[in-house]
Amino acid sequence: MARDGTMRTGTTAMRGDADSGEQMERATVTGEPVEASDLAFLRSVDSPTVANAIELLGLRDRTEGFVGGQVRCLYPERPPTVGYALTVAAQNAPGPVVGMVGFWAMMDALERMPAPSVIVAQDRSATPGRYACSGDVMASVAGRLGAVGFVTDGMVRDIDQVRPLGFALFAAGLCVSHANFWLDEIGADVVIAGQPVRTGDLLHGDANGIVVVPRAALPGLPDAVRRVREQEGELMAFARSEAFDLDGAKRMTGYR
Repeated sequence: MARDGTMRTGTTAMRGDADSGEQMERATVTGEPVEASDLAFLRSVDSPTVANAIELLGLRDRTEGFVGGQVRCLYPERPPTVGYALTVAAQNAPGPVVGMVGFWAMMDALERMPAPSVIVAQDRSATPGRYACSGDVMASVAGRLGAVGFVTDGMVRDIDQVRPLGFALFAAGLCVSHANFWLDEIGADVVIAGQPVRTGDLLHGDANGIVVVPRAALPGLPDAVRRVREQEGELMAFARSEAFDLDGAKRMTGYR
């Protein structure tokens, strides 16, 4: 996808090996850019409410559409992060120092994406937890190209330096060293903590986690969010009231 909103057919996946620069298969980009009003609405809603609202629309199985809990938000005080996924594989191995071909291939792909974008990196190494695949340098460059965050089932670092950039980090944890990591398979499908993610997927994340938002949900999402808030608000108000009893709570939820 181009920064003017035009959809491209895919992004070129490159190996991170500085000596090869070998092109790999092209990955299909899913979906079209959405309206600015839809993005603004998503930023106004917390992720659990978005997840519950999508359930009401019946568009997918309830066990699908969210990143597992081992990936956590490192800046939980911030408002929701919303953007289009750019997927990439992260690797690490001992041996000769690997160059930055994959890093710059990813940045080239980011420049072709519409903003806001979110880098989504799957750790496909044999050394999970033994390297950081993002830090302040990546966040600084990616942020200038329209990225608003980085999601990985691996490790990151430089959280104090990234914090003032306004760049979101979602990761399994921290590692002090980048070791000998590289990036490749730019635009290929990835799986993050059990959730498949494709380049172009619309992501919504906050302190509670990350939801993949189907574009088909967008027309009905505001009403579904309203229904979730009303139903939950009514039940919680009843639970705090002097009139509370268990049978009444069951009746309010339709339980028989």
